[in-house]
Parts: sequence; C-alpha cells; structure tokens
Amino acid sequence: MNRNLIEILVSVFMGAIGQTVLKLGANKLDNLSLSFRTIFKDIIHILMVPEILVGLVLFGSSFLLWIKVLTKSDLSYAYPMVSLGYVLVALLSKFLFNEPFTVNKVIGVVMIISGVFVLNR
Repeated sequence: MNRNLIEILVSVFMGAIGQTVLKLGANKLDNLSLSFRTIFKDIIHILMVPEILVGLVLFGSSFLLWIKVLTKSDLSYAYPMVSLGYVLVALLSKFLFNEPFTVNKVIGVVMIISGVFVLNR
C-alpha cells in the first residue's frame, strides 16, 4: 500500500470517527435553538461537551491531513475514497446507536466499496 493511500484512508477514517463522536456529543445536548438571541449561550453549551470537542479535533485533523493528500494526489483518485467514510459511519451507527442496518444499506455499502475498487483499478 503506498503512502498516499494510507494518508487518504487515515483522513477518511478520522473524519468518519469524528462525525460519530460528534453524534455521541450531540446526543447529550438538549434542544438547541441556535437563534440570534441564544447563539452565544448555545455555542458555550455545545463546547462544554467533551465528545464534541474530541469530534472537532478528529474532524479538524482529518481536514488538515486531507489538505496534505490533495497536494500529492489526483483529486479523481483521492475523492472517491471519501465515500468509504459512509461505510464506516453506517457500521458505527449500527453498533453505537443501534440504528437499523437494512438490506438497502447493505446493498449501498457493497456498491460504494465496489465503486471505489473499480475507480482505483
């Protein structure tokens, strides 16, 4: 496996895990209005949730690594790999949040993996 591919996959997986951790944090929040009147109070409330901070760090690190990837890889090679994040999020959602993993999701996951494989051959 070449170094570019490893960096692409690490970036994609960090982004997907970051989104999942953000969801863990969001589940701890009450209703947010995010109205003009309450925006500052809401932002402070959001940033007090540890999972949200961890998710932001993971997501931000993923972004920085992705910028590095883009300096070395063709976009037409790297960008389809981002769809692998959907696969990881679907699996994590099933196990962490007990979300349904339907036949349609299985078909979609297989299609995504197949598409990434075909595009990179």
